[in-house]
Amino acid sequence: MSDTETTRTVIEAYYEALGRGNRERLLELLADDCHWDPPQSAPIAPLTGATAIADALGRELVKTMFDIKQPFNLEVRRTIVDGAFAVVQQRLKATAKATGRPYDNQYCWVYEVREGRIVNIEEYADTVVAARAMGWEAS
Repeated sequence: MSDTETTRTVIEAYYEALGRGNRERLLELLADDCHWDPPQSAPIAPLTGATAIADALGRELVKTMFDIKQPFNLEVRRTIVDGAFAVVQQRLKATAKATGRPYDNQYCWVYEVREGRIVNIEEYADTVVAARAMGWEAS
């Protein structure tokens, strides 16, 4: 299997596990020293380590930021893969927990895969849209 095929398979499995809340599978797909960088202007700290990232992205951050009793829709719009890198464009529609406001934001996630596991995640999103929905203070 080529690097591109391996990367695509890993990213597809990652999104399936994320959608199911399958923490154990997320831990298998994330390298132990995986690093996640959220948008710089978001009040969210970067994380390192499979456990920290799986817990944050797989459940804790979602439960903290969104009212999960309301409809929650993560739509993967396209995935572009080249070698060890994948770029996933997605849209998230939900209800902000802090304010009860509708949340509708576009994201671009950049993943690096090595030896069948995700080693780096960079998140890009419109943090102005997020701030308005979440009620984040301007800093």
